[in-house]
Parts: sequence; structure tokens; C-alpha cells
Amino acid sequence: MTENHSYFNDKVDALELLMLRGEASAKTRSAMLSVALLDEVPNFAAVRETFEYASRQFIRLRQHVVLPALGIGSARWVIDPDFNLDFHLKRISAPSPGQLRDILDTASHILNTPMDTQRPLWEVFLIEGVKDGNTKAALVIKMHHAVSDGMGGLLLLKLLFNNSREQVNRTPLPQPIPEDINSMTLSRRGLNRALGSALPTLNRVIRSGATHAKELLQHPAEYIDGLRQQIESAQRILANSDCHASPLLMRRSLARQLDVLEFPLEELKHCAKNLNASVNDLYIAAIAGGLQRYHKALDCEHDALPLAMPVNLRSTDDTNGGNHFTAARINLPLTESDPKRRIALIKSQVRSAIAEPAINIMSRVAPLLVHLPTAAFNELGDLASQLDVQASNVPGLRETAYIGGSRILKLYPFGPLPGIPLMLVMMSHDGVCYVGSHCDTAAISKPALFMQCLNDEFNELIVASKTPPPRAETPRKNTVKATSASKAPARKKTANAEIATAKGSQP
Repeated sequence: MTENHSYFNDKVDALELLMLRGEASAKTRSAMLSVALLDEVPNFAAVRETFEYASRQFIRLRQHVVLPALGIGSARWVIDPDFNLDFHLKRISAPSPGQLRDILDTASHILNTPMDTQRPLWEVFLIEGVKDGNTKAALVIKMHHAVSDGMGGLLLLKLLFNNSREQVNRTPLPQPIPEDINSMTLSRRGLNRALGSALPTLNRVIRSGATHAKELLQHPAEYIDGLRQQIESAQRILANSDCHASPLLMRRSLARQLDVLEFPLEELKHCAKNLNASVNDLYIAAIAGGLQRYHKALDCEHDALPLAMPVNLRSTDDTNGGNHFTAARINLPLTESDPKRRIALIKSQVRSAIAEPAINIMSRVAPLLVHLPTAAFNELGDLASQLDVQASNVPGLRETAYIGGSRILKLYPFGPLPGIPLMLVMMSHDGVCYVGSHCDTAAISKPALFMQCLNDEFNELIVASKTPPPRAETPRKNTVKATSASKAPARKKTANAEIATAKGSQP
């Protein structure tokens, strides 16, 4: 399918290879997961047909990674000749009593189970027997981060979901042609390609070197200044931050827990507007306030902690799948209680981080890191543990969505936890923002308390944004004697002030 292959690059880039190597250790696995709560048990045959169709368009669902033998050539995404939809799509029953907590615990087990890297890197579980309010079933979708980032995952959701209960009549798509390519075949092709392109590559290198030399001779100051900026930027990004990890979050284990929160999207937008911020600024500020509350509740004073957030590298009209992101790191302030000042601090840091000339340096050094021996690679994973939090904000679907005849009531997102204490993901769906927390319970030893702190911080920001600012009192004139006419407006003013105060006290 030529038209579908254009959405993806068949070459496995170095960052994706790093994430695949991480699958070998429970501490560095990088699968993502979404949990959709459904109002009815869907028609399984219709769900199966939906994923069959999606796998013909979102081609990564049919591809697995083939690594070249002897390290000769490049790894490739290959259409799996043994692709079997039934291996990836399964039905299970919810543990009793089938409440949300049982679904989340089941999803946590699914998320942290290693994936078979010899097959396409995704799994879907339809959980039946759910008895939680209007929720009768749940759909758990797991996808390895090497397949795509969060924005690419959103493209998949748009293929899977439709806007009515009725089955959609889709234009039939031909089945992708399987590729029977093994490691030795890939190496032979890589060697032949390398030999055939050696001379043209050498010519390109020579021409590129001549171009740089010409630029250096014609504009020496600008060229050297640009090179200096890149080097200094790389040093700032790769150097150890002066912001130290929290002593409260230092322990690491293999124990994991998933938790969720939800807030009306319009309320978050209104709150952000009143604070002269974006919803993402508000989200990061709420995380800072929630962690500030959590540290205070556990009698641990800490000024700031390191947080990383993904930066989307796609253009606004780019619909390509795969991974197109880098990471920005900031120092999350834990001592600033005023929301506006806290947001200003965060916005300033985010702007500086995104403006770094070498912000995409991980993509440049990944080709070197991917060949590290296992011991050195594990050491590299330990460096990631110096972060305390990763936070991602993915735009979701605006409208009501259905799959297999069932309506999606709620859609919870969860990210990977590669050696860090806490991963938070926010995604909107049908007018609601859902926040998914994935934490290491050795580091976040009281996850229920943390979620309560985060919930309280969000709600306090929302309520504060609804409260009108206090009216400035009109200065009274110095008069010798107040007349009855001058007293009447004063009584009216007092009554209005009381009404304003009463309104302001309402949530």
C-alpha cells in the first residue's frame, strides 16, 4: 500500500532503537497505554474488523523490527509475514468486583509486561464484566513508544473511533504485502547499498566540507558564533542541573500504580485565560503545586525538582506517524504559592528550554548511544532516574466517540516510567481533560495522598479563577455633615459588596 507507507519511514531511527533496547529491562520499558471506559460491551467482531482496517492504514500495526546481522546496515520496520491479528487482540474478564480500581490494576499489569519484539509492538485487551456506574466494559490499548509518540498515537485513535454507534462503511483497503526479510538479508542489502553509494557519499562529504569552508571564509564571525552557540547549548542540556532530585522520591522499585483525575476542559481554559496562561502552563503549574502539597504533607522541604516534557517537532499540518519529538527540561518550583508567579517562572523556563539551539541533541547522540554495551547502556538508564517527573500533554478527540457500537465514556492516558518516580499524561476527550498518573510506589510511597494533593491544587486554581477580584473602595470625601441623600448610596454600596462577596465564596 504505497499511500499508507508514506506516513512512516521504514528505517528504524536510533532513538527508536534505544527504546527497543530498553524493553530488555523492567526499569527501562517504554510502552504507552490508554484505557477507554465503554457504556456497553462492544461487538467483538466489529472491534476486530476495526483493528483489521486500521492495521492496513496505520501500517506500524503490521510491522516489526528486523535488526541487521553483524551490525552491517540499518534496522528496518518490515511488514510481518506472520502477522496474526488474534495475537494482538484479546478478551479478558475484569477482576471482581469490576470497579475502576480493578481495571486500572489490570491495565498496570498489562503496561508493565514485556512485549514480544519479534512481532508488531502493540496489544489490545477488551475487559468485560465491568460493573462501575454506567461503565460496562473497558478497552485497553498498549503500544510501544518505538512505534510512535503520543501525537502519532492520536492518529491511530482517530482511525479506530467513529462518531456513531452504527458500523461505518469504509472504503476497502488492500492487505499490505508481507516482507520476508531476515537479519542476513538486511545485512547483505546494507553492504551492497554501502558499496554502491560509497563514491557518491564521499563526493557529498567533500562538497559539504567545501561549503562549510566557504561559509567560514566568507562569514567567519557568524559561522564561529553559530558553532559556539551549538556547543554551549549542548553543554547546558547535557550538564548536571543545579536542581537536585527530591530526597522524598529517591527510592526505586518495580512496583507500579496507575491513578486518574478528570476536569472539565472549559473550566481549565477559563482558568488559564484568567492567569494569562495556556492550558499546558496551567497543567505544569498544577503539578508543581500538587508536589508542593505532597512534600509539605510528608514534612519534606524541597525548593525545586527536575521535570522533563516532550516537545513536538511536527509542523502544524504534519500527519506523519512515528516519533518526532525531543525533550525539554525545567526546574519545577515547589516554593512559589502564587499561581501567577509560579506560571511565569515555568513559562520563562519552558521558553528558554525550547529556544536552545541544541534542543534536539538526543537525536544526534542516539546513533552513538545505541551501540553501547549492556553495562554502559544500563548506566545510561540510571542517568534518566535523576529526573523526578515527566509530564506530557496530548490533544485528544473533541467529539463523542464510539467503537464496536459502544460509546467511549472516558479515555485515560498513561505514559512509560523509564527509571523515574512519576509520569503524568493529560489528554482531552469530549470536553473533559483526563490526567493519568503512572508512578513507582517506592518513590511515591503514598500515591492516594499525591493524587489528592494534585486534585486539590487543580480545584483550587479553578475556583480561584472563578472568584472576581475584590472591588476597590471609593474614597470618601471629607464633609462636615453627611446628609440623608449621601447616606443612601453608601447603604446600597455596602449591599452590593455583600452580594459580590457571597458570589465570590461559591465554588
